[in-house]
Amino acid sequence: MNDGVLNNFVQIIGITPPSEFPFVGPLNPNNQIAVQEKLTIPSVKPDVEQINTLLIEAVITGTRNIFTPIGVKVVVEGVLRQKIIYTANVPQQSVHSAHFEQPFCSFINIPLNIPSGVTVNQLLASVGLSINNILAGPVQVFIEDVEINLTDPRTVHKCVILFLYTSLNPLLQPILR
Repeated sequence: MNDGVLNNFVQIIGITPPSEFPFVGPLNPNNQIAVQEKLTIPSVKPDVEQINTLLIEAVITGTRNIFTPIGVKVVVEGVLRQKIIYTANVPQQSVHSAHFEQPFCSFINIPLNIPSGVTVNQLLASVGLSINNILAGPVQVFIEDVEINLTDPRTVHKCVILFLYTSLNPLLQPILR
């Protein structure tokens, strides 16, 4: 893990360095999403004077493939796991942390060139595939950016930009749009 990014004097650890992003080609569909959050510091914790550090990771918890009128979608479910480390607004300026988990759900679209009168299921079968073997690898998630702001002594607003990515079975190449 690197030292993170410094944004408005907040150290953010968990943003993926650009050098670690995957190659994106015709067999690598992807999607980008924004996850906005309003986090409330738990009542047992003191008020926040200043946010010091955000530790964040995105984890895929499940995927499923579904048929659509234009092809297939890979539905992606996951969670943002995060810890906010902050200086308390008390005379001692003690350091505290608060843990949060925020679920997210999105999809990766796989548009297919579907001839008239043919279903997506039939089209996949024509190249020797089913909905269960269209992916060549797991769905991956990368954190592109994080914006974090203290809106009041108990409320943190965050916006996390995620990049979702997967690899397709090469047998799909001839029918991709």
